[in-house]
Amino acid sequence: MRSRLACLLVALLSSALAGCSATADLNNDPRGKPSASSDAGGVGGSPGPGSSASGGLDIGAGGDSSSSAIGTGCSADMRDVVDAEGNAVEVCPPELGCYQGQCIPACEAAVKAGGSIGCDYLAPSPPFFENQLTRSRYSGACHAVFLANTWARHARIRVERAGEALDPTRFAYLPSGIGPGTTYTPLPAEGIPPGEVAVLFLSHLPGVSTSYGTLECPRRPAVLDDVAVHRSGVGKAFQVTSDTPVSAYDIMPYGGAISFLPSASLLLPRSTWGTNYYALAPHEEGAGALWMMLVAAEDGTTVELVPRASLPGGDGVPAAPANVATQVTLGAGEIVQWVGADPSGAVLQSSKPIGVWTGNTYLQVATDTSPGGGGQDAAHQQIAPIRALGSEYVGAGVMTRLRNEAAESVVYRLLGVADGTTLAWDPAPPVDAPMTLDAGEVREFETTSLFSVRSQDDEHPFMLTHYMPGAPSSTRPGCVDEIPLPGQSCALGDEEWVIQLPPRQFLKRYVFFTDPTYGTTSLVLTRVKGPNGFAEVNLSCLGEVTGWQPIGSGGRFEVAHVDLSRGFVGATAACETSQHEASSAGAFGVTVWGTDFFASYGYPAGGNVESINDVVAPPIPQ
Repeated sequence: MRSRLACLLVALLSSALAGCSATADLNNDPRGKPSASSDAGGVGGSPGPGSSASGGLDIGAGGDSSSSAIGTGCSADMRDVVDAEGNAVEVCPPELGCYQGQCIPACEAAVKAGGSIGCDYLAPSPPFFENQLTRSRYSGACHAVFLANTWARHARIRVERAGEALDPTRFAYLPSGIGPGTTYTPLPAEGIPPGEVAVLFLSHLPGVSTSYGTLECPRRPAVLDDVAVHRSGVGKAFQVTSDTPVSAYDIMPYGGAISFLPSASLLLPRSTWGTNYYALAPHEEGAGALWMMLVAAEDGTTVELVPRASLPGGDGVPAAPANVATQVTLGAGEIVQWVGADPSGAVLQSSKPIGVWTGNTYLQVATDTSPGGGGQDAAHQQIAPIRALGSEYVGAGVMTRLRNEAAESVVYRLLGVADGTTLAWDPAPPVDAPMTLDAGEVREFETTSLFSVRSQDDEHPFMLTHYMPGAPSSTRPGCVDEIPLPGQSCALGDEEWVIQLPPRQFLKRYVFFTDPTYGTTSLVLTRVKGPNGFAEVNLSCLGEVTGWQPIGSGGRFEVAHVDLSRGFVGATAACETSQHEASSAGAFGVTVWGTDFFASYGYPAGGNVESINDVVAPPIPQ
């Protein structure tokens, strides 16, 4: 191993060489690995500005234009400086992380990496069932955030809302086990231990419940109130910060099958937020209301939007007429929310970075294999800015819930970003799949097949999302008999809507959370073919993943559906936990699914949010 002094000299020389150029090479990854061909991990055309074809944040060996001659880069977990062959030449101290072959402060490295691992998050409470009303008996359900510590030291966290500091040791816990035996250990004073997951119970209104049980958090939350914004209006988000990089997810309500209406989302760190978005919400089917919520990262943030449908105003929020530019101004951590109309296709441009969430308070999804839909569920997702959207995606389906274990029919929802987008499908698409998309155009189609779809180039990015349909009439085992309903058998899972990440934003390592209160936990994994073929993917509790299915005839993607637990019985004893890790030498994606009796949640386990196109969509009325 090279001495620490030698490594420092290498890093200094790399920086000096970088300074010789007035601008960075935009076709080289900013973390130290040069762009490669489409087989090198990323796929689909030449990389966009600041992009990487190697799987994004979790970069292996290599160097950018300033250091490739020396051959220093960063390991997949940003913990080591590596040489051109990927061999560790320096281990960064726990308080530091690797960026461009140098050890720098850990949170700074995470910010510059541009991925879903970060140190500063904002978590607004999403609208919930009947939230289009002023208040309902379901208002104030448990809102929780999960933090996965990906680093080699304790992560000290801070939480505040509306300028008030909230002591996390009073509402943050380390969950252990799954099912009724789940225990919650109070967060240690020194923070989240390395490789562990903490659940932060942020809010609930005492007494909130359904006919089947409570919607309160299992422990006292930070705020004993309903903090969600009702109808169109304004509010305040929770801010969660850490001195060490973490991954973050939220769920509402927390509580497994008895919550009946859960939805979850990957949370993006504030450093990855953008200023230019196309909004996409799930479809309008169901008895709920569509909504869009914006959150500002800084004071004095002005947002201009042009929606396709008129968004109704409310307390402190102006109406936003269709095809008219409307402007709002927000302070740091402030929420502005529209409820009651479809925001899909709305263009947003802000003076400073914003976060954008959309959803449906009571979503219904019927398919050929779930013809009546299910019991309906809430749905919410944080969406990425335009610059992070891809020109190629994989439709990886869901772990089948059908008793005969045939493939489920899944509905996909697409949004175009640029006019004249032409789509190529592998294999051939079903008859209702679009072959072209224009800017702001939304299309849906249904299929039982796995597929990949790509546009003609990076200047024609688009968004792909998909649904879990309502519970089929006859499902596989996997429910927990905690809701005794006469004559009812297991109805596994229910409606949910989840974004898909483009393979160009896949990582090589994920530390993620699965909610221990769900009877069945499954993963949908997609791996990308590299120069040496497909790299094996390993799960910490299960070992090497098997059962990969090829996608189409292109040979560039494979998909696997894996159970971690079913009916609270782990695939192995080690899988009976809420903290998991997945890793590979190649780029791959992970979607987490929790299902139980008429209840489900899903979200991507993580990914990059870096710029992979340079498309800008101005909010100009058409």
